[in-house]
Amino acid sequence: MALTMLPPSARPGRGLRSVLATPVWREEGARAVVLIGGEADVSVCSALYEVLARVINSSTGDVVIDLAEATFIDTAAVRVLANGQRMLDRCGRKLTFRSPSPPAERVLELFGLADCIEQPRRSQR
Repeated sequence: MALTMLPPSARPGRGLRSVLATPVWREEGARAVVLIGGEADVSVCSALYEVLARVINSSTGDVVIDLAEATFIDTAAVRVLANGQRMLDRCGRKLTFRSPSPPAERVLELFGLADCIEQPRRSQR
């Protein structure tokens, strides 16, 4: 196996990765949807925590974590999400995950969050 080092100018900087993975949120009916894109790793945990705390404190409905654009999610980010799920549960609200990739789904399963994954809606005939 060969290891290829990229020159410093070609390496994605910590700031670039963080910008791409910085979570944002929007209202979707009575629910708040948190969009996570790019790599959700330890470098974005504080931003994820802040957005999730803001959503939990400023809205009254359920919260959806949209992972459709997430290319990677690590255990540090899932810990933040699991804490958010527990906070919402105490308030009688629900956290669900939308469109996780198969690897993200496995990480969610490891944390006991598989039941929180939204099932795709079947098309009506």
